[in-house]
Amino acid sequence: MLGRIGRTEYVYDARDIQRRLSFAEGYSNWTTVDWDRVIFSDETHIEVYGRSRVWVQRPVGAAFDPDYMVERVPHSERVSLWGCFCARGVGQAEIFVGEFNAKRYVDILQHNLLQTALHFYPQEHWWFQQDNAPQHKADISRRWFHNHGVDLLDFPPYSPDLNPIENLWGILKGRIEKRLARTTDEIERVLKEEWEALDKDLLTSLAHSMPTRCAAVIANHGHKAPY
Repeated sequence: MLGRIGRTEYVYDARDIQRRLSFAEGYSNWTTVDWDRVIFSDETHIEVYGRSRVWVQRPVGAAFDPDYMVERVPHSERVSLWGCFCARGVGQAEIFVGEFNAKRYVDILQHNLLQTALHFYPQEHWWFQQDNAPQHKADISRRWFHNHGVDLLDFPPYSPDLNPIENLWGILKGRIEKRLARTTDEIERVLKEEWEALDKDLLTSLAHSMPTRCAAVIANHGHKAPY
């Protein structure tokens, strides 16, 4: 048997496993037609000074010469994005800098979610997916959803493998990395451009991966799926 790098997963307790299985089994009969009417959402963050690699030209043996080293700023500023999408296309998004609390989350929903739903589902019922971040579960957020008649999926905790927008974040960050955005202004500009340029076929494929994701969680007895 060949050696392999071990994959990682959150240390689930029995309740976590049960909630993941309940979600996967509960939606196991949903087809791609059903998932077409789900708006997936999340937040992501990009460190302004956190680019993964910076290339420099230096003489041999000068790797630790201060003139050729890259400075790292502790607690650097970051650009944050709340975004949503569905199988029918990219939804509205909001870039923000600074603290993300429940009040800000409700403000983001007020200015972005309902407009996205109206655009894609003017006469249809739809569902909203969010994870279990404290801001999402706060009383002010719950009241907003109730007052606006938004139906939520009962999403299980610690389940990025069941949220296809996590894959979208990876794709988006890779594109931003390639464009060598460095400053806050550059990152915000490039982030907006790349968000608006997301391909509908990609988004449809991600949304339509949900039946396979649910099946994989069931097959793995509630543990992490390969997504």
